[in-house]
Amino acid sequence: MIMADYKKYNTDGRSSEDRALDKFAEMMIEKINTLQNDWKKPWFSEGSLTWPKNLSGREYNGMNALMLMMHCEKQGYKLPVFCTFDRVAGLNFNKDKQGKRQQVKDNNGEALPQATILKGEKSFPVFITTFTVVNKETREKIKYDDYRLMSEERRKEYNVYPKLQVYNVFNVAQTNLQEARPELYKKLEAAAGVNRPLNQGDDFSFPAMDKMIKENGWICPIKPVYGDNAYYSISKNEIVIPEKRQFKDGESFYTNLGHEMAHSTGAENHLGRLRPASFGSAEYAREELVAELSAALVAQRFGMTKHLKEDSASYLKNWLDSLKESPEFIKTTLTDVKKASHMINQHIDAMQLKIDQEQSQEAEQKQEKAPTMYYASVAYLQTTDATDRLDKFKNDGNYDALLTEAKEYDQGDAPELSKINLSPTKYRGDDLLVEDEHYAVVYNPTVGGTYDVMRKVSAEEIKDNIIRYDLPEDATDDVKKVAKLMEKEEVVAQEEEQHYHRGR
Repeated sequence: MIMADYKKYNTDGRSSEDRALDKFAEMMIEKINTLQNDWKKPWFSEGSLTWPKNLSGREYNGMNALMLMMHCEKQGYKLPVFCTFDRVAGLNFNKDKQGKRQQVKDNNGEALPQATILKGEKSFPVFITTFTVVNKETREKIKYDDYRLMSEERRKEYNVYPKLQVYNVFNVAQTNLQEARPELYKKLEAAAGVNRPLNQGDDFSFPAMDKMIKENGWICPIKPVYGDNAYYSISKNEIVIPEKRQFKDGESFYTNLGHEMAHSTGAENHLGRLRPASFGSAEYAREELVAELSAALVAQRFGMTKHLKEDSASYLKNWLDSLKESPEFIKTTLTDVKKASHMINQHIDAMQLKIDQEQSQEAEQKQEKAPTMYYASVAYLQTTDATDRLDKFKNDGNYDALLTEAKEYDQGDAPELSKINLSPTKYRGDDLLVEDEHYAVVYNPTVGGTYDVMRKVSAEEIKDNIIRYDLPEDATDDVKKVAKLMEKEEVVAQEEEQHYHRGR
């Protein structure tokens, strides 16, 4: 084992925190040894895992996420979802109205199989910070969630005491959830899909980071300029990075930018991590490790692959020596990685939310501008008609082909005003099978089955037909409403015309 010369935390009466940090250090040394043998390898296998979560879908923080991903790679776990023993046991019960535990049953009243951790499986440690909130005067304790909902003024009445605790978790592969709770397991699989930015290769794009650069949405300016070096300037508090087209692909641009963003989080007015350090010193090397691990974590969260920076490869031996010689090194480094990656993720998430909101508003505006469309029946096919092909397409579920076939029944004549409605379904049993921008097909299974082929028309087209052919007595109510609107528009136009002439 590579840990023979490793100085462990407090070998006498070691706490669960000490043992967890020892395990983390061992894994980090093993990972860096692998990179030292081939520094061109990525920090994590390409496209292997998404960000680790618990059963409720909540993401683990940077420190835990980093070690859990390494743990998944080492053990071959495909689904990065973890749970405690108690959480799995809790799946077997729910509480009734009196608060008593009742065994979980299916829809038929039968008890569901017991969800459990598989025999012989070993847990993995994670660090969870819990908070005790105490009123300064009454010494009464309240829940941290309630404290977070308070105003800043009310919060001043309480003291908050954080405590770092170690919890032991299991990967879902170490449970029988796939058999005992198949529906839950399928949801976990679906939620673990890789969230990759748009396009790959040269066209690789990450809209949230692009917008962050363009709108100066990061904690310091990011300046893509033609050049050879990417760096964060402490004195100018800015990131300079070569233009995207200079990198071998878009992914390399974003992951290198992530490295420099991690450095910038250490500025004095943010995390206060950066200190004047000479190039090549132990402190400088530690900062490089913080930036590399933070960038690798962020990249993994958003479906990218982070390779070790070429100029960071020279620090591999220094990192190994520090991990082996200083038990405190792993704790302080992982704590800084947690804070830096969290800050980057927060800003990216905020920018993505802004993009989503803008796209939603744009879609709503387009919807508002889009004219109201009506459905004009242009062909009504009954059992006596040749509907064999339509029946086959319907039965096969090939609705695109059905719509294409149905369009052939439109002769292009002006739609009858007695057959135009706002809704495509008018009668009991009507089923809108398929529609596109211009046509729709409604099927009704009663009386052997009928197909109503409809062309979509605008209010302006209806108005033109009314002007051309007059309004028939059997016009639909929706068409009559359009006609009334025409009358109002005509009155308004006449009043405006009269007002214009009086003004002259």
